[in-house]
Amino acid sequence: MISILAAYLRQSTTAILAVYSSLFIRQCIFCLYPSNRNICSPCLAALPRLGQHCPQCAEPNHHGHICGECLKKPPAFDRAICPFLFQGPTAGLIQKLKRKSKVLGLECLQSNLSEHLQSFEFDAVVPVPYHWKKLIWRGHDPTGQLASSLSKAINTPLLTGLTRIKATRSQQNLDKSQRQSNVRRAFRCSPRFTQQIKGKNILLVDDVLTTGSTCHACALLLKKHGAKSVTLACLARTPLEHQ
Repeated sequence: MISILAAYLRQSTTAILAVYSSLFIRQCIFCLYPSNRNICSPCLAALPRLGQHCPQCAEPNHHGHICGECLKKPPAFDRAICPFLFQGPTAGLIQKLKRKSKVLGLECLQSNLSEHLQSFEFDAVVPVPYHWKKLIWRGHDPTGQLASSLSKAINTPLLTGLTRIKATRSQQNLDKSQRQSNVRRAFRCSPRFTQQIKGKNILLVDDVLTTGSTCHACALLLKKHGAKSVTLACLARTPLEHQ
């Protein structure tokens, strides 16, 4: 009798979910047009994209060659891959990610970034870490979440032995030299992690690339401990006028 009742309840639940799914119409979060994704194709195509840019630091330019700053003083990471510009709706979605773990539409940005990574091969994915105090304050790990999604999308192991040991102040409203000073000696590699990255091609993941100071500090440490190369992947690049 109990097994029959359990089977009936399972069937009833399945039926209810089927009806609910048929009634629920997914919409684009921007234009509200029916869509099987949270951002429809036209709205996704309309998001501000990073056009011609320096292949190393992703700074927008008009020629697509390495910028003068990278020729004079290149960052420790070998290249930066950022499909979007940090402005308009894109900036809004990423700012929401910093405040909460689930953001409608963000998976479309992540998917687009993972597509840009398909032509490269990496041995490990490493997120730019937050200090533990910041993690407690935020309640979640935005870059860890992004790195985990990319790790699954490109079928590459996720490593988490890079830690932030210095509770730095916010990089916002700091110029480039202040940002560099702020993150100096802020990171550390665990002994086991050091062994894991030796001779490996690392994909370093952050949400937004602005001056690159934080990612430079991380990449410098990764290479110091034997990483063969470091590619930086971010959802978006901050336009020059907003840096």
